[in-house]
Amino acid sequence: MRTVTVLALSFLLCGIASAHEGAHDTPAAGGVDHSRKPTGATPVQTTDAGAVYGAPLATPAAEPVAIDAAYDDLAAQVGKDGAWSGRITQVCQKMGCWLVLTGEGDRHARVFMHDHAYSVPKDASGRAIVYGTLSEKQLDAKEVQHLKDDGAKAPAERELQIDARSVLILKSA
Repeated sequence: MRTVTVLALSFLLCGIASAHEGAHDTPAAGGVDHSRKPTGATPVQTTDAGAVYGAPLATPAAEPVAIDAAYDDLAAQVGKDGAWSGRITQVCQKMGCWLVLTGEGDRHARVFMHDHAYSVPKDASGRAIVYGTLSEKQLDAKEVQHLKDDGAKAPAERELQIDARSVLILKSA
């Protein structure tokens, strides 16, 4: 009887320790779960316009707003769910889990793949349309360093970000 009690108690303690250890993989409130590995950079849809990553495009797709235009009217655009267009100028070199969408000048938004659930090719370039929610974020020193470690070129402490459900990388003309 004593052996059965000791075994039962051992299994119980192992289960509690395992559950506690798994809690470390959960993101903090409002955070991104970077422990979750995005799926490979495989398009979920191919259209006449290009390759779609993330969720398939809704029909009809929203009319895109240029990143430059978003900057010109930030108050109306921040928090808005929509389509945003520009050029891909940087991509995360570790997993393809973020990219930088740049307008005609140096105005840009950093695009994070929603819930870190998918990625884009690390060599992605050219024009793209991103479908998601635009926000403005103040980065702390740790976040800036994390982006640099991922290959970001001089990330700003304050930047526009897009939580992207879908990314359409347009075919080059």
